[in-house]
Amino acid sequence: MIPARLLAVVLSASPVPALTVSVRLPPDVGLNARGESRITVQAGQKRWAFPLSGVPDPASPDTFRAARPLSVRLPAGVRGLVTVHARLFLCDRRDGLCTVQEQARRVTLKPGATVPVVMPVTPPR
Repeated sequence: MIPARLLAVVLSASPVPALTVSVRLPPDVGLNARGESRITVQAGQKRWAFPLSGVPDPASPDTFRAARPLSVRLPAGVRGLVTVHARLFLCDRRDGLCTVQEQARRVTLKPGATVPVVMPVTPPR
C-alpha cells in the first residue's frame, strides 16, 4: 500500500515536457563532425542548447552520414509554445561544398507527451 502523503506528491507532480528532434539529411549530404551543430529550445526568455551527434561516415571521417535523434527533457514548469532552432554544419559529399543551415519550428508542448520535431535538410547549393 502507498502512504497517502507519497501518493499525493506523486499525483500532484506535473509531467515533464519532452521533445524528440530528428534531422533528416538528404543523400550525399552529411553533418560536419567538426562543426558545432546544435539544437536550441527557447521558451519565453529561457534557452537550452544541445549538441548534435551522428553516425560516422567510414568514407569521410570528418562527416556524420546521419544525425542521431535528440531526446530533450525540459524542466517541469515549461509549457505551451516553444521554438526549436537548428544550426547545422553540412557538407555535400558529392560536390565538396560545406555550408551552415539554420531553421526553426514552433511546437506546442503537451503535458506527459513527447512531441516529435522533424528538421528536413535541403541540399547545399
